[in-house]
Amino acid sequence: MPATSRRRPTTRKGRPVLTREAIAAKALEMAGTQGFPSVTMRALAAELNVTVRALYNYVEDRQDVVDLALGLMLDSWNPPPLDPTAWEESVAGYARSLRKLYRRWPRALLVSLDEDAPPTSVHPNRLLNLDRFLQLLHGIGIGFPTALEVHRHLSLLMLSFALVVDRPATRATTDHGTLVPDVWLAAHADLDLPALRQAAALPIPTADTQFDQLVSVVIAQIRSHLDAST
Repeated sequence: MPATSRRRPTTRKGRPVLTREAIAAKALEMAGTQGFPSVTMRALAAELNVTVRALYNYVEDRQDVVDLALGLMLDSWNPPPLDPTAWEESVAGYARSLRKLYRRWPRALLVSLDEDAPPTSVHPNRLLNLDRFLQLLHGIGIGFPTALEVHRHLSLLMLSFALVVDRPATRATTDHGTLVPDVWLAAHADLDLPALRQAAALPIPTADTQFDQLVSVVIAQIRSHLDAST
């Protein structure tokens, strides 16, 4: 019979076996839905069904937990190869990689507002992937100041898209992508809002359609810089 690898037990005497990986995964799950302020040592221990004291056998403190969670998140950010000869698809692929990352853990994106992370804890992928994107734009003739401007624009669009469009869409709400929810207009039926009411009556584009429109805006921005330089 072929040899089979033994799996590490997930419980011992009815209690879960802790690892740094398990702690990171649970902390990221909590941060992704509720934000990093929800990740306290007491709450994390309760989610893992262990004692707070048990956590300290694997992590130094809460900052260690946050660093582990962020590391796990950014380990999964792997954009496709970026090719200057196919720059439009490369930009779209880079944006799709961000969308996939943000969509999985939307509230964790606010970590820069919620936490004070030391520079040494910055994940290499945050630097390497940005460098590769800048190289892509520089390779098609975009100067670095303008390339940084494009990346800032893309990052801001992706952040707002993840929180305002994708997150509500995954929660099965009906108002993602709307200019204003119908209930707002109904609550102010006395206001004279002809343009707004007419716009609100239009079909709501899907999240995927809105994402494609976002990418088109960024590509058009890049193309305008290329046209200006020539």
